[in-house]
Amino acid sequence: MKKKLALICIAGMVVLGASACGGKAPKEGTGETVVQTETDGSVVETEENADFTLSTEKVSDREDYVALQDIEIDKYVKLADYKNMEVSVQKHAISDEDIKYCINSFILSGTIMGRAVAEGDIVDIDFVGKRDGVAFEGGSGNNYMLEIGSGQFIPGFEEGLVGVMPGDTVDLNLSFPDDYKPNPDLAGVEVVFTVTVNGIQSMAEYATVTEQDMADMGLDYKSKEELWEAGKKSAEDMVEETFEANAKNAIVDKLMEESEVLEIPDYLLDELKQNYNNYMISVAQEYYGISLEEYVEFSMQMTFEDYKKQVDDMCMDAAKLYMVMEAAARAEKIEITDEEMHKYADEEAMEYGYETGDELIEAVGLSTYRMSMLHDKVLERLIKIIKVETVEEEEDVAPTQMQ
Repeated sequence: MKKKLALICIAGMVVLGASACGGKAPKEGTGETVVQTETDGSVVETEENADFTLSTEKVSDREDYVALQDIEIDKYVKLADYKNMEVSVQKHAISDEDIKYCINSFILSGTIMGRAVAEGDIVDIDFVGKRDGVAFEGGSGNNYMLEIGSGQFIPGFEEGLVGVMPGDTVDLNLSFPDDYKPNPDLAGVEVVFTVTVNGIQSMAEYATVTEQDMADMGLDYKSKEELWEAGKKSAEDMVEETFEANAKNAIVDKLMEESEVLEIPDYLLDELKQNYNNYMISVAQEYYGISLEEYVEFSMQMTFEDYKKQVDDMCMDAAKLYMVMEAAARAEKIEITDEEMHKYADEEAMEYGYETGDELIEAVGLSTYRMSMLHDKVLERLIKIIKVETVEEEEDVAPTQMQ
């Protein structure tokens, strides 16, 4: 699973500084189990939430389960008066150092196609290794970035690419070392690597780059003045993107601070825990071949009890966020239809390693996936409603801090 999937699985599971919430006892005779929260956001331990278990049975299949979009939200959340809300957000003042940073970090990189590969170059290659005319396992790659002279490949491979022009393909007749340990079956074996050099990767710095350097890298800038203007535009875009992201974060913080979460259905907490733990189990098994308990102890460097407490806290924060964002969506009449959700999931399923959107939603959990979409829609609406006051940032902020 990829990083973005992890972010979806733990969407909202960050401490927002929220002071949500005076407790409200569940009504007798309703048949509904809830988790109460104290004014400091802590959980009141009950028989229903005291035990933490890893369950394979989907929480959404439980008889008491009600989808978040179907609950009577006013019973659970007292939404803040967001239409009269104001937030203050710092905006970075662009300096010459910021512009140079953007030029050096994001613009002055390209692909050289007009000269042959030399020692020390970083080349983009496609390669296929064959033994007796048959491709062997682990011997192929596409768009592999290789530094010539680094010794990453067997003797003769990197040396054989020196002098090759970008766009050309060569056959390298090589032999694996007799003591080749990564795969003893290949030790001493003669093979042929067919290698295509896609290009030579190049980086430069504004202080020393020349117009010829830019031309060799395939860049369109004809002068350093044009390059400077491009860097300035990049810095401005970065500042605007950062400002908007910070404004949305400030809106969420303020909304959580001034809203009141009255009750949280226990099945919502259970579902969030199950989704997160299923993700962590898959990471432990897929990448390390060990159990979640072993992964927590050896990779995360914490006890399993500490891990469970951390998950409890994260899921409580996420549940509060889900409830408040659901209330805001209802207030603004924002909906995520099943058709819209499945269409979006189908479009990004392959990015997460799934063949269909249904598989992606199944892995993440319907409520969590829906909320990841709803959260974005709500914030796009609220940033147009809530007044955002711009505060100029201090001048001594480092360029990289504006990201």
